[in-house]
Amino acid sequence: MKRLISFILTLTLLFGMIALPASAVKADRTEIKTEAAGAEYDGYPFILVRGMEISLLTYKLGTDEERFAFPGINAGELIFTLLKAIANGVVHWNIDYFTEDVLAYVDKLLGLLACNKDGTSKYDVSVQEYPLALSNYPDFVKQLPDDNEWGILKTACEKYGSQNVYYYMYDWRLDPFMHADKINKMVKRALSDTGKDKVNIVCASMGGIMTESYLYKYGHEDVNRVVFLSSTFCGTYVTTDLFAGKAVIEPDALYNFVYQKLGGSNAVLGLLYRGLDKIGTFERIANLGNKLIAKLKDKVYDEFLSPVFGTMPSLWALCLPDGYDEDIEFMFGGKEEEYAEIIALSKEYQEMAKARSEFLQEDDDFFFEVVASYGIANIPVYLRGGENGDGTLESGPMLGFAKVARIGQTLGNGYKGERVSPDNICDLSDVLYPETTWAISGSPHVACSYGTDYSDFVFWLLSCEGRVTVDTNPKYPQFMKSSEKLELELYK
Repeated sequence: MKRLISFILTLTLLFGMIALPASAVKADRTEIKTEAAGAEYDGYPFILVRGMEISLLTYKLGTDEERFAFPGINAGELIFTLLKAIANGVVHWNIDYFTEDVLAYVDKLLGLLACNKDGTSKYDVSVQEYPLALSNYPDFVKQLPDDNEWGILKTACEKYGSQNVYYYMYDWRLDPFMHADKINKMVKRALSDTGKDKVNIVCASMGGIMTESYLYKYGHEDVNRVVFLSSTFCGTYVTTDLFAGKAVIEPDALYNFVYQKLGGSNAVLGLLYRGLDKIGTFERIANLGNKLIAKLKDKVYDEFLSPVFGTMPSLWALCLPDGYDEDIEFMFGGKEEEYAEIIALSKEYQEMAKARSEFLQEDDDFFFEVVASYGIANIPVYLRGGENGDGTLESGPMLGFAKVARIGQTLGNGYKGERVSPDNICDLSDVLYPETTWAISGSPHVACSYGTDYSDFVFWLLSCEGRVTVDTNPKYPQFMKSSEKLELELYK
């Protein structure tokens, strides 16, 4: 009976991951009048440095052969592949047959994303770029969706006029220092176009490390304010762990992920999941998963993870300093000469991380804020996959190395700190920038959808003159809660 329950739960988890609902909140579509807004706007030009978006990478862009480099996951095809792989493994009683089928499918999905050993794109893959003000792309502006980065652009065009809004769209796989050069070029163009002396920047998710690279390389002379939104500016645990081969499923992380993603808030389902947990179902599934990982890991890393993701410079920029040496040894041990160029780039990123506290400091002419979320489980397939997050990345690094309890836990009874959230989950006392860091419970990754309270908060930050702290506006204290509709609530 227990085996049957485990099997059923495994299938439930699989189908749940296939059909995970989008975290974005979509407001009603509204036709925005950007020209009128631009005529009245006299502030700084706005630049959005977006996050990673795998679906926008395009193979042979602008040719008759143009197609998406990532074709997307088809649920039916995925299930067929898994069933075929399982059948082959059982028939031959050899897990290598299972592995070959799965890797072939994964290569079909992601193979075009591979880079060369010097960090350049291996195939003719690129993205559509928008080097000019968005007023030069009226069709693009008219079709902007309401969620995530698109919602940020839509709001900015509405508030500032599309002639004052710039969008840094880029190939997120490539060298952040190369992107720093291109961001600098966009900044200079915005200043020239508008006659202003500074710009405002919002950098979302992967855009955080790209903007940090720009500030490291060029300084902040041309920047008034930066908002790091759900940002990678301090790196990520997921990259650091997986590049060290620390692919592991922990039972409590699996339980909390399933509980959140598959309706644990429903009384009946919540009771079911808790019951399954008590009889050890999640522990058995995790143990089974870890045994499978142990058997497959060397082959998966050698044939896929190292040559595809290990050659992407941007991911090396996300490796935390305390895990970097272990990452290099695991990914390239014995092959240092072969991968010398990507290793050299990775060392430069480590130097940038060491210098962060020096070049990323406010002064009388430069200001920045950090906004990130906690309270949502990430996919639990790496050592720290059970850490608190926003459904995509871990809250600790996004908040500037905050101390955050694991998903499903608190910091403990009697815990003391100068800046502890009212729910006793997040401590911002010792983060890099405690006076300019906001933590929002329950909001998903890059939650700045058009027409929401969350969006109002971010654009309020951009509207301020001079330094802003968590004490500036009682409407927006350091800790807030978010509803599913991204309505911000104060703790009472």
